[in-house]
Amino acid sequence: MTRTLRGKLKANSIERIIVDDGRINDGWRVTGFHSFPTAATGDDTQGLLSLDEDGCTGGWDASDNRQIAWSFMFIGTNGGNVGSFISRNHVVVQDLWIENFSGVAMNYVIDIERQVLSDDQAILALIQERSQDDI
Repeated sequence: MTRTLRGKLKANSIERIIVDDGRINDGWRVTGFHSFPTAATGDDTQGLLSLDEDGCTGGWDASDNRQIAWSFMFIGTNGGNVGSFISRNHVVVQDLWIENFSGVAMNYVIDIERQVLSDDQAILALIQERSQDDI
């Protein structure tokens, strides 16, 4: 089963978009993440997806295992590039957070795919959701 999450985020803001339902054997894998401006003004957008609110740091950090996807659309000052990067070895079991660290409002579209997990897989996914420095 696949779903598409979409919405709009204010400039420099963080929002929880998947909330823990308490069922650890039910997870979601992000398969697509796109960000783009809310107006055709030529503004750049940058966003990230994180498994924890503390993973939303105001910038991209591939060494933080809580951050699982990054998206950008550089239109104005950076010459017209668009892209996203998704860490394919994750499953969202608890919460999913999105951060817009652009100076303008940002639209987003996120494709997710349902994952049915065994108890062992669910426990490993929960452990993976925690950062190495998170106690």
